[in-house]
Amino acid sequence: MFEIKKNFLEKEQFTKLKELITEQDFPWRIRGEMTPGDTSYYFNFSFYNYQDVNSPLYTDYILPIFNQLKSKAVIQARANMFLSDLFTRSGWHTDYDFKCKTAILYLNSCDGGTHFKINGKTKFIEAEENQIVIFDSNIEHRAVTSKNCSIRYIINLNYFI
Repeated sequence: MFEIKKNFLEKEQFTKLKELITEQDFPWRIRGEMTPGDTSYYFNFSFYNYQDVNSPLYTDYILPIFNQLKSKAVIQARANMFLSDLFTRSGWHTDYDFKCKTAILYLNSCDGGTHFKINGKTKFIEAEENQIVIFDSNIEHRAVTSKNCSIRYIINLNYFI
């Protein structure tokens, strides 16, 4: 169903990625409605989408992650920033309804994370720095913000294996 890998990236690679994403001048874009009906806001940055590289940062920072995941083709790669004052949780959703994978790389530890619905049961994965959760993209899940941290950062990856 899903796989959890702690310390997914080498320490130096992870540190560079985290410093990039959490830098004060990182070019975030505000987003509303992660899923239809959501009233929360979050911030997003697209590295890859619509069969094209959207940022020159993709090659150095994101492509090595896809290589480590043994991706055969990329669908989407983006960073998300959830401010606890603006975001509580998304609605339940699937990323895609065709056969592919989703990976969520947590960039900081907090009591927020990802909630999954699998076979009628729910499971919560708490955000842990440099931990990745890999799952089939058609599994229902939702983002949950943190109560003990003001900002939660993730890298969301969708790909074919």
